[in-house]
Amino acid sequence: MRKTLATAVALAAIAAAFAAAAPGGTHPAGQRVRIEVKGTDPFTFVLKPTSPGRVKPDVGSAMFCCWTNWTVNRAGTKLDVSNPRLTLVRAHPGGNSAHPGGNSRASLNIREQIEWVDLPDGWQVCTGTWKVVGGSGDYARFSGHGRVACAWAPETDPNRALRIRLFGFLESK
Repeated sequence: MRKTLATAVALAAIAAAFAAAAPGGTHPAGQRVRIEVKGTDPFTFVLKPTSPGRVKPDVGSAMFCCWTNWTVNRAGTKLDVSNPRLTLVRAHPGGNSAHPGGNSRASLNIREQIEWVDLPDGWQVCTGTWKVVGGSGDYARFSGHGRVACAWAPETDPNRALRIRLFGFLESK
């Protein structure tokens, strides 16, 4: 019961952080999007536009690499910080395209900066930010940024999976 409560409280805190940062009033140029990354290695992604614009839905594989780790203290709590590069690669040649008639091969490179919190029952949760740092094909001229939240099941879970949700804006120039 206590483990379930701790997990629920942590996930509620993440949801509250996103609600507080929810767009209202002025916001940067770009189209609102949600990107979900989940599974075990190899990971998958689903990109869903949540407002009208040129960015179209897409699916594919997701890979993490090239990060550094460090530790910070916030309010007396030790947090692990990392900055992985997340690469999203379109799943199907000739599949969904960000631009009509666009290149079927595309990848989007995103740099995250995330703070991890260990929960008592082995779960890990994170919050942070993300920014587009490059791309190829249809994604070659994309820019964007936003917030990220994630949860990772305990190492003892036989179906240990990672679940990440990125919210923010993408712009195709």
